[in-house]
Amino acid sequence: MPGLIRFRWIAIVCLLLGTIPLLKWGYLDKRHFPYIIAVLVLLGILNVLGQGIWPKQEEYGQKHVLVHLWVDLLAAVGLLFVSGSANNPFVSILCIHSFLGGMLLRKKASYLFGASVLSLLLILQYETYLDAQKTVGMDFSELSLRFLSQWVLITASWFVSHYFSALLAKKERRIRLLQDRQHQADRLKSLGALTAGFSHQLATPMNSLKLRMERGLRKLDTDVASAREELQKAQSSLDECVSVFQHMASVFSRSSQSELQNVELQNLVKDLVAVWEKENSSVKVETYLTTDSLPCRLQTLAFSQTLFDLLDNALEASGSEATLYVRLYQKDTWAVLEVVDKGSGISEEILSRLGEPFVTGKEAGNGLGIYSAQMMAQASGGDFLIANNTSGKGATAQIRLPLEER
Repeated sequence: MPGLIRFRWIAIVCLLLGTIPLLKWGYLDKRHFPYIIAVLVLLGILNVLGQGIWPKQEEYGQKHVLVHLWVDLLAAVGLLFVSGSANNPFVSILCIHSFLGGMLLRKKASYLFGASVLSLLLILQYETYLDAQKTVGMDFSELSLRFLSQWVLITASWFVSHYFSALLAKKERRIRLLQDRQHQADRLKSLGALTAGFSHQLATPMNSLKLRMERGLRKLDTDVASAREELQKAQSSLDECVSVFQHMASVFSRSSQSELQNVELQNLVKDLVAVWEKENSSVKVETYLTTDSLPCRLQTLAFSQTLFDLLDNALEASGSEATLYVRLYQKDTWAVLEVVDKGSGISEEILSRLGEPFVTGKEAGNGLGIYSAQMMAQASGGDFLIANNTSGKGATAQIRLPLEER
């Protein structure tokens, strides 16, 4: 619908410019000029209403498109009717309307609009035929040939656009099906990697727990103090297992929260950085946030936790005395958020596998923070990247999110 409105503005300008040669060549009576201006003004008002005054809808149905196309068609036929009818060389503009109807409309609506174009063309041709009867020496065979060519051109315009529109719609459905299958395959692959990492992560503390329990039980009757020490170590291994389970549960809880909310990203980032700074008062954070409006649609809770995780990672990599940098800017149709540290960077071996569950360069880390960041960005239609800085010092974590239409 927005494209149709823009196209109508172009048509209004072209029609205004086209009235000059029509007046000069005698196709348009000067008495009809105010009528043409009135029609163009009404079309302009319709555009203004369609752009901002009427309640906006996320999706326009076939009825909305059909009504708009009918308004344009009636306006064009009305202008042709007072400026030579089918003799007007601009009668070919009906081909454009026929093409748009075949392309934008489906099934019954498309056939109905195509029949409307041909019916109105027939009225214009009949008016031209009546005028031709008043002309002495008129060659009706030439007039019939002209009428036939108009019918052929308009019908062919509708048929070609309708055919290719249906073909493109079929291809689009096929592409979406393949994308869904690819997405499902990626999820299964990710689940497999997550399961393998999860099993590996739990193997060490579980084996340690088993050995400590066995040793403690054997020493329980002979050396109570030694048995208590073994059981305490077993409890520590058990706590480690519980910690892994809790961390994974929190990651899946955030990633499974599918509700997307419309937010002004610059305000959200500003507030989150302020909250993080209060909890880490000894750390200096330099922010470079754009003042432009950046409307995005995202999972607010998951995004907030991701930003906190990235700031925590940057702090751990840089040290408590270092300065962290947060940048937010617009690039084309994307909002780009970057968290930059001046630490030692990431090794190439870890960087090549970063984002996989349980792949991390930190001693006490598990890699689920980066994995969660990727899931959050993908759920919002964006992506997540992390790379070493070109200066050779530190790394930059980048989140790209698509901007919503204003």
